[in-house]
Amino acid sequence: MDKSGGQQGRPAVGERGPASRPTRERLMSAAAELIAELGWGRVTTRAVADRAGLPHGAVSYHFRGKQELLIDATMFAFERAVPVGEFAARATVAGLIDLVEVQVADREAIDPVTSRLMFEAMREAERDQKLRARMGAMLHQYRELMIRTVADDQQQDAVFAGAPADALATLLAAVGDGLLLHALLDPDLDIRAALDALRTLLQAREGSAGAPRRPSTRRRKEPRARREP
Repeated sequence: MDKSGGQQGRPAVGERGPASRPTRERLMSAAAELIAELGWGRVTTRAVADRAGLPHGAVSYHFRGKQELLIDATMFAFERAVPVGEFAARATVAGLIDLVEVQVADREAIDPVTSRLMFEAMREAERDQKLRARMGAMLHQYRELMIRTVADDQQQDAVFAGAPADALATLLAAVGDGLLLHALLDPDLDIRAALDALRTLLQAREGSAGAPRRPSTRRRKEPRARREP
């Protein structure tokens, strides 16, 4: 017996054609704004539809419930904030630091929706494995681009080569996220001075080229000679 309710042949949720993309994007943009304004748990699908100027049924037509909508909205907002193509175009470490400066140093340039959404999503990711996995995959993609950039600069002797490229890339990513947090909490903080210090720290040092990591300078303790009576 057919249980499709007369909807045989209707595309499954999430498998709509290109024509449905504008509607999905309107819903995701509205959801991202509401997450930032109200907090993850207080967003309702009806409020999202109202904000998007769409009927409530549009949500269930395009998404499998509220949580899928909010997760997709979060990822959509992050990908728009820093497009992968723009990120990859920063072909040097200096270019990556310049990108952080553009995004964070000017308080007026910080998008309040994206910044609040980031904190809400991080908190929700502790509880939702699917969101955690998708955010982790996104961070991995950006980190891989950064590793490639750092490694290329190390080969050109443009960046300190006494530490592994993947470790430096992780630090660069953490600096960007951390400076955003500090900039939001402390409006008097000199972000540009901090980034100048980072540039200085990452400068290539004489003799550092080609060295994957700094060798340990600690000497092993020799066992003491036993005293004869």
